[in-house]
Amino acid sequence: MSVRRLIVEVELDGLNVRRFCAEHGVSTWFFYALRRRFAAEGAAGIEPRSRAPHRVANRTPDAVEDAIVVLRKELLDAGLDAGAGTIWFHLHQRDVAVVPSESTIWRVLSRRGFVVADPSKAPRRAARSFAAARANECWQTDDTAWSLADGTGVKIVNVIDDCTRVAIASHAAPQATASAVFGAFIAGAGEWGWPEWVLCDNAKAHRHGLTTALNALGVRVGHSRPYHPQTCGKVERFHQTLQRYLRAHDAASSLTELQDHLDAFRDVYNHRRPHRALGRKIPAQVWNATPKSGPDPHQLDTPTQIHRVRVAANGTLSAGRRWRITIGSAYANTTADVIITATRCHVFIDGHLARQLTLDPTRRDHPLTERQAPRHV
Repeated sequence: MSVRRLIVEVELDGLNVRRFCAEHGVSTWFFYALRRRFAAEGAAGIEPRSRAPHRVANRTPDAVEDAIVVLRKELLDAGLDAGAGTIWFHLHQRDVAVVPSESTIWRVLSRRGFVVADPSKAPRRAARSFAAARANECWQTDDTAWSLADGTGVKIVNVIDDCTRVAIASHAAPQATASAVFGAFIAGAGEWGWPEWVLCDNAKAHRHGLTTALNALGVRVGHSRPYHPQTCGKVERFHQTLQRYLRAHDAASSLTELQDHLDAFRDVYNHRRPHRALGRKIPAQVWNATPKSGPDPHQLDTPTQIHRVRVAANGTLSAGRRWRITIGSAYANTTADVIITATRCHVFIDGHLARQLTLDPTRRDHPLTERQAPRHV
């Protein structure tokens, strides 16, 4: 007979309860409580009961857990990061009354089946990382392959700032030629300025055309070790984030439509998405609070003007309403990128330097050669 059954069936007349409890290893409190439960509930009263508390004081409310799950699904549907840290950031942005810690959010996601352990993703060794100290001190660039809705293969040229993780440019092009890569740099520089130096891999477009064009602007170019993509790891990781976003949206039918997707993603990435490497800060906010660098020997506070114009049939072009520059009839009817920093001017055609000159503020026209005054005998 079990001790529980013996307790409820023993007669109390002449029973020394204290001695009985000592002999059977139970407390007198348990003895009387079990008999009361048996009297009230019958045989069910003597069955073992859970010792768990009826209410856990520090348990995450169901409403908060539901908000975590809803936010997780929203971020995944939008093609954005949906980890515990990102969810924690967005819960604060939505003024949720009780925001649990990142570890608690991770446990909620695991308990509800959103996180499945994958040992293969564990790092096999610790990596040495580096980061620039100032904005525009170093840019990383690389291209990644993508496909349009009809299966046409295209390239996306990405440029990011090494220090602040700002996405400087994401440029869609048929091929990652030197001209396309330099076009991405021009688009980014018009918004963020020029860098001190650029880090890229050893692709042909980077080794020749890009290096020559950037060196003319005072921008140094460095290359990673062959077959070692970890050197440009920041932009390589950026490819993954961008591709996740693109896969979550309808496939673009043209380069123009794809560029619209890229511009929308860059806006979210730079101005609304927290970055884990920045302590969950937004890249554009870090950019605004970080000292800036720039190409040597340009002054850091000198703004750069960028004009994309058409070269006339006579080989001249107009940079805004201020300057008219001649580059030669060989470039007639082509598109030129004119970069003006203070009085320094560089004119690029298809990513190649066509003319470099110092502008004269006292005049508008800048011909290729100065006319000689007539000599009088």
